[in-house]
Amino acid sequence: MKITSIFLLSVLALLSLSANCNPTAVGCPKIYDPVCGTDGISYSNECLLCAENLKRQVPVLIRKSGPC
Repeated sequence: MKITSIFLLSVLALLSLSANCNPTAVGCPKIYDPVCGTDGISYSNECLLCAENLKRQVPVLIRKSGPC
């Protein structure tokens, strides 16, 4: 039962994170909170990395928090 609860909470967390990836609805905030993408490029924040993913066929993931 515990494993099922943990799994469901994990799925819910992942779904809520993916729902936040919609920079076209309102635009990205101008908050500087850099992330390093798997493409080796530093993005000013996670929203800008998400916006880049909308342009690409191969998604860029976050390698680490902070600049590359």
